[in-house]
Amino acid sequence: MSTFPDTSTTLLANLAYHETGIDQAAWYRFFALYQPIMVEFARMKGAGEDAEDVVQEVFADLAKTFLAGRYAREKGCFRAYLAKMLRNELISRFRRITVRPEREAVNVTEAEIEAEKRFQTVPSIYSGLDDDGSWKIAQHRIAVEHVLTKTALSEQSRRIYRELLATGDNCAKVARRMNLPAATVRQVKSRVSRMIAAFENATK
Repeated sequence: MSTFPDTSTTLLANLAYHETGIDQAAWYRFFALYQPIMVEFARMKGAGEDAEDVVQEVFADLAKTFLAGRYAREKGCFRAYLAKMLRNELISRFRRITVRPEREAVNVTEAEIEAEKRFQTVPSIYSGLDDDGSWKIAQHRIAVEHVLTKTALSEQSRRIYRELLATGDNCAKVARRMNLPAATVRQVKSRVSRMIAAFENATK
């Protein structure tokens, strides 16, 4: 069962240009690390059902960038670089939806229209799309899901943490409701929180 993917720093080093092409194993690990967060992020920005297609396009462009040896870490943090690429793909997609001959019937959601307005007001391509903390929110959601479904936590630990999330109650209240020692609940909360933070740290 999966625990945590390699850190982005390690993977970016392995994805550096090689004459024989991209390291496929590193690429798959890289995809597993970032794809869920990028999809969640795109959905939050109004992509809706197109979110996975948007991310596929971005990964295709990334592959070309790495193969050509054009990515350089000194350009800025990788999260900002990804956000820039997502921004460009989302704008392009929304424009294709909204700019059509009048005779074509087009269904455009309010979310897509609002997203287009937001993208046009971003002052710098390296401010990314994280002005409102959307990347961190998406990152946290995926980190929690990963830890609770793809790690070696016990079923009891999963239940405890889900109860903490669902109710927002403190450890003492959850412990009483679940008929468990408060120390057990506190230990689970602390352990799971550290695991979530480790996952988030890998995608900074």
